[in-house]
Amino acid sequence: IHTEMHMIGCSETEGAFDVSLDEEDVIVADFIAERVVDTQPSFVDHISFGKDAFQVAMGILIACRRNLNITQKALKDQPLES
Repeated sequence: IHTEMHMIGCSETEGAFDVSLDEEDVIVADFIAERVVDTQPSFVDHISFGKDAFQVAMGILIACRRNLNITQKALKDQPLES
């Protein structure tokens, strides 16, 4: 049994997206260079994510920022302590 994990995070100016298999990074999105970095070692058969992998990561980043904006607006007037 294998474990695949996607890590997604964002702020108003930063973003993170990476995919891990069995706790080892497989790909990481580099939003500054606008590409996906294959972090798999050269001695393994590489898992391919296709040529649209960066566009997929970018779409997920856009959704993350949209959700962040909605959450910020919803919590704007909430007290820090309940």
